[in-house]
Amino acid sequence: MAKSGKQILQADTWLPKAWPALLLALLMLFALFSDRLWDGAKSCPPTEIGYLVDPGGRMSIAQAASPEAAGRYVVKQDNRMSLGFSRSALWLRFALDQAPTSGPWVLVVAAPWMDRIDLFLPDPQKGWQRQSTGLQQPGGSVVVGGFALAAPADAPRSGYAYLRLESVLALNAGLRLWSRAELEHHILVGAYFFGGLYGIMLAMACINFVVFLTIRDRVNLLYVLYLISMIIHQFCLQGQILLLPMPFWPAVPALSLVVSAFVFFFGAAFCRAFLDAKVHAPAADRLLIGAQMAAAVLLVLALTNRLLWGTWLTHSLAVIGPLVAIAAGIRTIKRGYWPARIYLLAWLVLLIGIVGWGAWSMGWLDRLRPRHMTLTVAAALESCLLALALAERVRMVHLERRVLAQRERRYHQLSITDELTGLYNQRYFWNQLASELERAHELGQPLSLLLMDLDDFKGINDRHGHDAGDRILAGVGGLLRENVRPADTACRYGGEEFALILPGADASAAMEVAERVRR
Repeated sequence: MAKSGKQILQADTWLPKAWPALLLALLMLFALFSDRLWDGAKSCPPTEIGYLVDPGGRMSIAQAASPEAAGRYVVKQDNRMSLGFSRSALWLRFALDQAPTSGPWVLVVAAPWMDRIDLFLPDPQKGWQRQSTGLQQPGGSVVVGGFALAAPADAPRSGYAYLRLESVLALNAGLRLWSRAELEHHILVGAYFFGGLYGIMLAMACINFVVFLTIRDRVNLLYVLYLISMIIHQFCLQGQILLLPMPFWPAVPALSLVVSAFVFFFGAAFCRAFLDAKVHAPAADRLLIGAQMAAAVLLVLALTNRLLWGTWLTHSLAVIGPLVAIAAGIRTIKRGYWPARIYLLAWLVLLIGIVGWGAWSMGWLDRLRPRHMTLTVAAALESCLLALALAERVRMVHLERRVLAQRERRYHQLSITDELTGLYNQRYFWNQLASELERAHELGQPLSLLLMDLDDFKGINDRHGHDAGDRILAGVGGLLRENVRPADTACRYGGEEFALILPGADASAAMEVAERVRR
């Protein structure tokens, strides 16, 4: 028994039943790949830091370390300081007895967007030993997620070290003290970890680019463009972009905003195309168009070096964009579009990473400490889920086309078949006869045509009724189908008249068929 189109789609759609298990598995995976696996396992985060805000940014180290300023430092039992967006400079001080007890040590400032970082270590002969780095004063070295400043092996282990931070973007940073050997191990593990995450995202992009070249569906191309933009954005966000030569460092904030603009633009375009939002979620479609326009504004701000406004817009779009995408997905799911379920889960996972990172970098929640790779893990998971959603979409399109093809074949069969006898109808008879005549002429083969009718059929109808006549016609149709070759064509020409087209049959073969049918 043939399945209907609806039965085929329901039978082949595994996602509704697998969705809860998939969600649980992804949450477990997200927890498993937390940066707790390696971040700070053997580092020495300062447990007590004093901070002092310098509104004019004019305070010198002598003033910051003076007895008069000592009472103005606010002490926090935390290794992360956050002022959000601020034009002020920030002075931090920490006790040197919190550094590793022997050998050279390294201070890592987890803030790859920081413009200026100055570390002052006490020096009995020179007063203060200064080391500097940052986007606007390249120097020192970089690690994943920030800058590194190395202290000499004979650096004092008593007194205070002072750190001055300045940035036109978010003024927040985390501090960690490492021995050189442990930091090298930390960097190596981090390189493997981030390499795996970026490898996953790049693999998803390559696979879908091949799919695009195969099926020419622009949704796959938009996904690839979105994912490539996201990979570069993560490079900027996590600090790997600082592996570029130092002369490029001052351009990193503007470059990061340019890449963010492409992420938002292609992300919104992908959502609109994947969900066919104009049809399924018109209100969300208009919001997604607004997001694309905002991305264009962000691009202009980045190119004109208006970094503060651009950063505010970036953080706003980073939260609002996924919410709009989720709303559009929910609306589309209600319309019965199953691939939108995986799509929805993908954006929920990304939103988890964005909200934590965004709130922290904006300085809204001082004590919120998301792991610095949370957003990258979320982006990698999202790339896999969106790839699954695209695969499900391709499968659904294939199923819909198969159902349509079945319907078309069914309708075509009905259009050329006589409903009562099951034989071909008169329209098909004329088409087939013309085709067979042409074929017989080209091949030089015989072709026979038998025309027959039922004697006294009108009398049968008059005496026994039309139901009896219909049963006789149906029986004749079955008789003809049983007594013709597969190459022959049996038709009901009209009323009680029937026709047989016999390709390759000469007159004697046609007479044998006629006698067989008559008896």
